[in-house]
Amino acid sequence: MIQAFDELVDFLIAKINPQDILAFKPSDAAQERAELLLERSNSGTLTPEEAAELQQMLQVDRLVSVLKARALEAVD
Repeated sequence: MIQAFDELVDFLIAKINPQDILAFKPSDAAQERAELLLERSNSGTLTPEEAAELQQMLQVDRLVSVLKARALEAVD
């Protein structure tokens, strides 16, 4: 992993209650938007702006996944 990414994850884990991290989930609207963008991506109809938005969503999803994994370690 990239060192800056690891440092950010470590910082957030130290500052946020692990239970709060584990409880986080995107809003229904954000989930619906992600599904729409994924459908458009699969069908080849994604605009460049939508592709950038989807890429950001995937990066946030990766960060949240790593945070939740580390939060689980902290809770154990």
